[in-house]
Amino acid sequence: MLPTRNEEIWNNIPSLSKNLFYSFADAAYANTDDYKSTSEHVFLAAGGVITWHSKKQTVITLSSIEVEYVALSKAGREACWLRNLYKELGFLESKPIEIRGDNMGVISIVRNLQFHKQSKHIATKWHWIHNLIQNGIVQAESCHDLKQTADVLTKALAYQKHKKHTAEMGVANV
Repeated sequence: MLPTRNEEIWNNIPSLSKNLFYSFADAAYANTDDYKSTSEHVFLAAGGVITWHSKKQTVITLSSIEVEYVALSKAGREACWLRNLYKELGFLESKPIEIRGDNMGVISIVRNLQFHKQSKHIATKWHWIHNLIQNGIVQAESCHDLKQTADVLTKALAYQKHKKHTAEMGVANV
């Protein structure tokens, strides 16, 4: 990450959420080498990054809906872990954790898990994100591509977009 070599993470910027922490989840569909996609999510609190993940998926997904669904599910798992960590530290999160994604099809499916022709091929293990939403642990929110902070973890961005997203993550020049 050449552009961020001389930068540090600072956690002193006002949060964009009413939650103790929130997340952006995204995915890059099927690279040309092995047709595997990349999932990424970033969790922010107090105006800075507290955890992030960007990794090539171990499964080959059949659609962009599926790859985004897998990314959202992985972010849900991280949200549960963070919620428990915060609870152990004495910070109880009473509201559902926001996970922001830019694929409206996926947001629709996780909010209302009915038969969808776009989701019939998605493995059952990824559907537990729907239970987290139904139990009020997380909530899936729509996020336009221009505001998708997780993009910085998976693709080259224009300079201004890169600076905007790294600033939101609390990354600053040293």
